Amino acid sequence: MIRIWFAVFAAALVISGCSGIKVNQDYDPTTDFASMKTYRWAAETQEKTGELRVDNPLRDTRIRAAVDRLLNEKGFRKFVDGSPTFLVRYQYVLRQKIGSDGGGIGFGIGSFGSHGGIAIGTGNSVRAYDEGALTIDFVDAASQSLLWRGTGTQPFREYDDPKKTNKDINLLVEKILAQFPPAKPE
Repeated sequence: MIRIWFAVFAAALVISGCSGIKVNQDYDPTTDFASMKTYRWAAETQEKTGELRVDNPLRDTRIRAAVDRLLNEKGFRKFVDGSPTFLVRYQYVLRQKIGSDGGGIGFGIGSFGSHGGIAIGTGNSVRAYDEGALTIDFVDAASQSLLWRGTGTQPFREYDDPKKTNKDINLLVEKILAQFPPAKPE
């Protein structure tokens, strides 16, 4: 019976680690994030990179809409004019990565539950793929100093359906901004 629970636990760990999106954050610990109430975008559009898949005005609009929506849900107000407490900027880049396809974990139980086993396999081929990396910065409006940076990466996918593209972008931005504002250290 212990073997069964171990196998289920191991499988759950493997499955939970396969979301495809990795996020992290960095911030100035002296910042009073509770005082940050209003924002505006630092620039009208993302700076051009020369990569057509990145320099897509539709992607820019989707990223900005997702950030605006999530900040609004967190209680921040967007200023078009006036003096906000912080500025928002982002950068989206593609990087080529090397990965292995395949691999996995399996488990089974012998007859009448008396024997069991776990098998772990590794991928047998190596491939190159593009990874999209989205970095969102919150900058002090007065001093222009970086207050918070959230980064998320995921395999880059192109779809023939804009709804799928929008879903991917929303999920990436949601996971990045789930870290903001950062929890106060104890």
